[in-house]
Amino acid sequence: MIFVLMIWVALMENNKKDVTDMAESKYHFERLTPIVDMDLEVYEDAINYVFDNQDIKNVAITGAYSAGKSSVLASYKKKHEKLRFLHISLAHFKSPDKEEKTKEDKTEVNESTLEGKILNQLIHQIPSKKIPQTNFKVKKTISPKSVSIRTIVVVLFSIFIIYFTCFNMWKDYVNTLPDNLFKSILSLSTNQYELIIVGIIITCLFSLIVYELINIQKNRNIFRKLNLQGNEIEIFEESDDSYFDKYLNEVLYLFENAEVDVVVFEDMDRFNAGGIFERLREVNTLANIQLQKENKKVLRFFYLLRDDIFISKDRTKFFDYIIPVVPVVDSSNSYDQFISHLKKGGVFEKFNESFLQGLSLYIDDMRLLKNIYNEFVIYYNRINITELDCNKMLAIIAYKNLFPSDFADLQLNKGFVYTLFDSKDIFIAEEVKKREDRIFEKSNEIEMAKNEHLKTIKELDVVFEDKKPKDYYGRKGDLTLEEQNEYSERKNSINNKLNNKIPSIEYEIFILEQELISIKSKQLKDIITRENINSIFSITSTNEIGKETNFNEIKSSEYFDLLKFLIRNGYIDETYADYMSYFYENSLSRIDKIFLRSITDKKAKEYTYQLKNPQLVVSRLKLVDFDQEEILNFDLLTYLLHSLSYTEYIERFIDQLKNTKNFKFIGAYFDMTSELSSYIKYLNIRWSEMFVTALNEHSLTEQQVRRYSICSIYYSDDEIIESVNKENCLCEYISNSRDYLAIDNPDINRLIHCFTLLEVCFSGFDYDELDKNLFRAVYEKSLYEINDENLQLIQREVLGAKNDEDILHKNYTLLCSHPDSAITQYINQNINAYFDVILKISDGMICDDENVAITLLNNSDLTIDHKHSYISALRTTIISIKEITDGSLWSLLLDADIVEYSECNIMDYFNAVKLNESVITYINRCTIDLDFSKTEYDEDTKGKLFDSVVVCESIENSKYEQILVSLDFCYDDFSITKIPNDKINILIHTNIIRMTAHNLEFIRENYPDQNYNFIFKNIEQYVDIMNDDLFSQDELLKILTWNISDELKIKLLEFSNDEISVVGKDYSSAICLYILKNNLMESDLMVLFSSFENWVDSIQIKIFDYAVQYIESVIDNPKSVSEKLKNDLIRSDRLSRDLKVDLLISMMPDLDESLIKEILTLLDLTDYLKIFDTRSRPKFEINDENEKLLTAFKENKLIASYENSEKEGYYKIIRNKPAIKSLPQKMS
Repeated sequence: MIFVLMIWVALMENNKKDVTDMAESKYHFERLTPIVDMDLEVYEDAINYVFDNQDIKNVAITGAYSAGKSSVLASYKKKHEKLRFLHISLAHFKSPDKEEKTKEDKTEVNESTLEGKILNQLIHQIPSKKIPQTNFKVKKTISPKSVSIRTIVVVLFSIFIIYFTCFNMWKDYVNTLPDNLFKSILSLSTNQYELIIVGIIITCLFSLIVYELINIQKNRNIFRKLNLQGNEIEIFEESDDSYFDKYLNEVLYLFENAEVDVVVFEDMDRFNAGGIFERLREVNTLANIQLQKENKKVLRFFYLLRDDIFISKDRTKFFDYIIPVVPVVDSSNSYDQFISHLKKGGVFEKFNESFLQGLSLYIDDMRLLKNIYNEFVIYYNRINITELDCNKMLAIIAYKNLFPSDFADLQLNKGFVYTLFDSKDIFIAEEVKKREDRIFEKSNEIEMAKNEHLKTIKELDVVFEDKKPKDYYGRKGDLTLEEQNEYSERKNSINNKLNNKIPSIEYEIFILEQELISIKSKQLKDIITRENINSIFSITSTNEIGKETNFNEIKSSEYFDLLKFLIRNGYIDETYADYMSYFYENSLSRIDKIFLRSITDKKAKEYTYQLKNPQLVVSRLKLVDFDQEEILNFDLLTYLLHSLSYTEYIERFIDQLKNTKNFKFIGAYFDMTSELSSYIKYLNIRWSEMFVTALNEHSLTEQQVRRYSICSIYYSDDEIIESVNKENCLCEYISNSRDYLAIDNPDINRLIHCFTLLEVCFSGFDYDELDKNLFRAVYEKSLYEINDENLQLIQREVLGAKNDEDILHKNYTLLCSHPDSAITQYINQNINAYFDVILKISDGMICDDENVAITLLNNSDLTIDHKHSYISALRTTIISIKEITDGSLWSLLLDADIVEYSECNIMDYFNAVKLNESVITYINRCTIDLDFSKTEYDEDTKGKLFDSVVVCESIENSKYEQILVSLDFCYDDFSITKIPNDKINILIHTNIIRMTAHNLEFIRENYPDQNYNFIFKNIEQYVDIMNDDLFSQDELLKILTWNISDELKIKLLEFSNDEISVVGKDYSSAICLYILKNNLMESDLMVLFSSFENWVDSIQIKIFDYAVQYIESVIDNPKSVSEKLKNDLIRSDRLSRDLKVDLLISMMPDLDESLIKEILTLLDLTDYLKIFDTRSRPKFEINDENEKLLTAFKENKLIASYENSEKEGYYKIIRNKPAIKSLPQKMS
């Protein structure tokens, strides 16, 4: 008993120590067991309801895996300790080496297995004392005391039996012994009464043994068969029924005697065996019936199940009560749970939050989440000796928990993940082949171009024209397909040579090679795209014997998308090995070992091949190794440059690059190295021609060349920089690089110093990108080319010019507004270069201020050609031309129309140059009136100008007139010939040529076309000076048509004695009357007679006089005489009767009967009226007058005839026969 107490004390001490150690542990872990202290809330009421209702016996607690079902029940048990629970927890795991089974086979095995598992757990959890009658054996530890007692009983029983049966033999033996104390003691057993005592003891011991055997047989059923006289009796038959069917009584016996309130069944849903629930419900029903008979408590079955174990409404029919459990963790809140554990463990800050958010979307199991955390803590603190990425480590742990089998394979270079990374070259094979094919094509183009001996396309056409086949008739056919392809290729080659495209093709090859290196060095995550992700993750593996593994167990997993997420985002990448095993210092990693082997095997790796420990790699290299191209590695060179302890290694490294002209490595290293200073320093020292070679051969990209030049300036001495500047290549490159000043955190002093050293002159700037302070320094030092772009940029950004028009058209004015600025001084020192630019950007229009323009035109440093061009573009008005000191420019200024239009500028120019085409054009150009009357010049100067203008034909007429009139000179004796008519007209019109006899005669002789203008302008003076010698009949006739006074015309008519026609003239009545009286032209008479009534009365009187005077002409031409005039003559007393009769006879053909009667009556020839009266028979005396009249009547068919009756002494008329009217024809 004391020994037992000591052991108990020792255990308690040890347990206490463990608790203390746990409390002092620096690591925080999470247990995977159910939580027993959760806040139950509504769950407690729901379970209480079960125990408050006796008819509720089968209860389902449902929820997804890891929803917290066990935690709810465990917390309830802790809170209600009086209730007794018996847990039957079943587990089912898929064995990785088992083949898949059909659902029917799987269900059958699961149900039989489940029944056995339930019984097994039930037997082992119920104390054997409570179920002595069960036939199921439970192996348990038997106490030594019990064994000793039973042994003693059996031994004593055996001894007493032997003693009883061999008493006499024992007695004889004792008697044979020598007498001593021992014999005396043994003699006590030979007493006859001892047999009675032994018999009683044997009976008691036998009874005890029989009792034990009967009890064992009753409770344990040890003896199943008895063999009596050769016959076997089966006392417990075997059967193929299920355990519950086979041992139903045993099952009921166990549940009835378990003495618990609830039996909890966990994880039964993992077997997908629905039949087991039916049997359990049956058992529960039977057990409760028996318990009710014995007045015992109700036995309840609690089932912890997932929600989808039953289909449709089956579960509500089976269970008496269902309690749903809301999941503690799912994909929507696992992130919060995750970070909660990580924060408790103090490692949350080590993770990328976006990674945790992405990972949590796939984790929906609390136990899984906790285990991932626990394993991370262990792995992190065990293998994180080197600097590892915690995100990647956690990704590996998640992968290990979700795909443990594949994780194990990965450590053996097998499995799905290994196959993915091992097949990376397959995934990029298409892209690699595209680049390699393009490189081959471009290389072939260069080779063909270099080997092509023909120089022009024409030569090629001639060659292939001869290759065309000819038919029988000599007609040429087409080239074969092969020949057509050859022609196209060779044509392309010639074009490449002619257009100097070989360098650009070489550059394309360089870019393709860079892309090829980049593609080959890509990590798997960079290869995966939205388009190829499905094909990549459908990878399969084929082993050496051709067996294909498709990894269906992984691809069909619900967590396969998580694996995709981890790989495509690079959380599981090529460095996975670092996160799977312990790291030992000074050990060569697998990656570094592969690199060293590649040098030995002369199988070069990519330049970007990442070394884990470059220092360790270098320690295992020899100097001679640096002559091999396999040594070329970015990480290796970076380490060498950084350490600065391997100068000889570095020089050999650089020499190899120089000898092989390996610009592929040089350029690629530019793009990734962090050791540029040392790199550039060694390159420039060991290979100063590298920069010019790279430029000429286009071996580096523009960005690489730019970076190289900047670093050369930064990290090289002046002497080295000058040595690099072969053929002025560095200077020209910098000068022509627009973005060169776009340098982050530039060393301005160093850059400006080197720019000045190299005599850099920037041709342009990308102002938005460049460093403004560096640009300002370049500006202050005038290290830029004078061109339009630079001028505009500086004026906008430095001088603050806002108006684009001013920059383009008033550029020098803007500069002059900042006389002390660096650009103004720079421009003044290079004024002619500046003008080459400004004349272009101005687009032919410069609007500088007048004073600025005068300053420029008077600048002796500016070439005359630039001045001429400037004047041509200048739009600024020069007020006084005298301000321009160089008189040779005056004509240009006038021609450019930039001199203010003024009389003074005309006079100044005339005094200096006289009247040439420029000033004439200048005079003609403006519409402003000129007035020289107010100019302060002497009369002699004005007179010279006057004389020059008079004879100038080019001056526009209005200006011609303005100048001459304002100069106020005139000619009394004009003698200038060959002046254009328009100008003479002006001279006449402005009265500059006065009307004198001399001038009139000169104008008549030299300017006949202007003679009448001259006369008309000076008509009064003309009349005044007129005499017989000057008089001209032609001038008179012209003047008569003018709209001048009749008085002046009549004065001139007085000098004329010639006939003057008035017919068709628009003379006034007075003039016509004067002419009719004094200068009549007889040929006008008949016209006057015919138009008699159109004239005014005074003229009609004169015409009538002439008609009387020339009556014969009227009688001879009666039709050409006005009717009015003829009537007036008939009625006039100034004509005799005979003339009037003759006039009537001449007029008779044109008169009607009534007029004839009227005139006959007027002439008192009334007897002739009887002719018109058919009833009368007139007779006329025979005389000459009647004969003329009757003859006229006959001729005019007024009578048929007349006859002479001499007997009677008169004429008788014969009338016209009356006309006979014809009858109309009858209608048919």
